[in-house]
Amino acid sequence: MHWLDARGGIYRTTDGRPTRMLGTVMEITDRKHGEEALRASEQVSRGQVDALKSTLDALATEPSHERLVGHILRIITTQFGAHSCSVWCRDRAGEMIGLAYAFEDGGLVPSTDPRFAGLDRWLPMAEAWPWPEVFRSGKPSLIEDIRTVPAFPLRDRLLPMGIVTVLLVPMSITGRLEGAIGLRFVERRAFRAEEMELAQALANQAMLMIQFARLSTQNRHAAVLDERNRMARDMHDTLAQGFTGVIVQLEAAEDATSRGLPDEAAKHLVRARDLARDSLKEARRSVQALRPQALDDIGLGNALESLFKKMTQGTGLTPSFVVLGQPRPLPLDWEENLFRIGQEVLTNAIRHANASRLTARLTFAPDEVRLDVIDDGCGFDPSRLGKGYGLLGIKERVQAMGGQLAVRSSEGAGTSIVVMLPAVDLGRIQTVD
Repeated sequence: MHWLDARGGIYRTTDGRPTRMLGTVMEITDRKHGEEALRASEQVSRGQVDALKSTLDALATEPSHERLVGHILRIITTQFGAHSCSVWCRDRAGEMIGLAYAFEDGGLVPSTDPRFAGLDRWLPMAEAWPWPEVFRSGKPSLIEDIRTVPAFPLRDRLLPMGIVTVLLVPMSITGRLEGAIGLRFVERRAFRAEEMELAQALANQAMLMIQFARLSTQNRHAAVLDERNRMARDMHDTLAQGFTGVIVQLEAAEDATSRGLPDEAAKHLVRARDLARDSLKEARRSVQALRPQALDDIGLGNALESLFKKMTQGTGLTPSFVVLGQPRPLPLDWEENLFRIGQEVLTNAIRHANASRLTARLTFAPDEVRLDVIDDGCGFDPSRLGKGYGLLGIKERVQAMGGQLAVRSSEGAGTSIVVMLPAVDLGRIQTVD
């Protein structure tokens, strides 16, 4: 028989002999809780990666704008285990909000569908609860139980469907709130901070898809295709590359957890979280057609050096970056292109090269600006390049700057990517206000 001596916190037998310390039990319990928290964070982070990469693939390949909208709504609904969802958009004057789409029974349902017959699909935004709260705060709003709150439009249709919880997520484009997505659940739900971040990121992408659909209905097919290709390329250069780093850190965390190293696993998860947040910020900026924030904050050379260090933390790849010559101002689009090229090459080295070292040089010579990136990885046959956005995107960026691209590689001998740009006309250089 065992009993607890409260004075010493020691488990003892009936004859007074100590058996074990209570602190040991508490330590084991805390460790289990910590491991559970690590696994939960890892699952949420992996969910972010999968959902955002799937959205990126659809953006780059889906030919129909309605199917594109349906794809992003399916991702959102599936990712959060929702029963269905609805999309509401503001009118041009910004005074009314109207039902645009719903995603029900596994498919996209336009507002003109007969199932919405008899419903008022346009509502005054300033008066219809709970819209004002969402648009006033610009943040997601949770209705935990629609049965216990004041009546709101569409509730009479949701109740027979068994809907209990509704998460309202505002949608923005170019910094302006344009609508909201209502995620519906048949049971009461609570959401982690990471889930709210993901919901907001996907809602903004849904708004982008809807904007494409609007352009298409206005017979601006060529403009839509050009803008979609630009957005696909920019989002590839932000989300895909950024989340490669996330995946690497998550795999390292998983390995550390399996080896009983919770502190090391936690460090990798923190890095993964930071990379994910940086990528989400860049995605929002891509929607607004803005430059990478680091270029404005610390300049091209420092931004590239920081990128190389951050994306390779915890990996087997050791980077080396140096700026040669006297740095000078470049056109804003040149700076962004060089940053994105460095990002793409680094991502390829992490994903495919199995390299141990990567050396990069940004050279400011009197007659040219040059970026060299060399790795000691497995290499590849340049004649077998695919048609993805990787090296093809690099080639397009270099051509747009009037430069030259040299790709040197062979199987087992590493890879060298060299970008050579002509001396810049100072009259072209723009400044950031």
